[in-house]
Amino acid sequence: MQNQDQSLKIGAKLRHARLLMGISLAELGEKIGVTEGYLSKLENDRSQASMATLHKLVQALGTNMSELFATPAEDHGPVLVVRQNERARLVTGHRRAGNQVTLEKLVPSGPGYLLQINIHVVAAGGGSSEPISHMGQEFGYVLAGTLELTVDGHPVLLHEGDSFYFESPLPHSYQNLGDGEARILWVNTPPTF
Repeated sequence: MQNQDQSLKIGAKLRHARLLMGISLAELGEKIGVTEGYLSKLENDRSQASMATLHKLVQALGTNMSELFATPAEDHGPVLVVRQNERARLVTGHRRAGNQVTLEKLVPSGPGYLLQINIHVVAAGGGSSEPISHMGQEFGYVLAGTLELTVDGHPVLLHEGDSFYFESPLPHSYQNLGDGEARILWVNTPPTF
């Protein structure tokens, strides 16, 4: 398996999910509050969506992030190992989108996985552009750096070695307020990314 530093191509999966639902780009755009042209760019892999927009998309399309970014599973026997240099990486936005977040997938996505485990690599000043909410629970452990996590309107400043837990239906967002990169081991159940 090759290192996948470039952003993953998801346009075809988005288009397929939309067509299965039998809705137009305009209808989907109206549902989630974006333009038809923007959705067209996403479906043609000419643009990248923020995490908040991706969450709205998968909810509107009746899927989840895990399915959107799933890669074919290989038979791995009783133990699954993902080597450091073989992790899939999801780049969720560029500087102009305000995200500056890369997700390093520690466990593959797909049916049968109850946990989703990523390392969120957040550039200085980066984070989620707006609060998101979804079903499930989340746990995190700050590996390096500083992060402000806001859950249900309550901000908490986290430092290296701190851990956190919250219920995912509560609106949540995060921002790296530090000068350097922040790395957070982040676990979701059920998988949402």
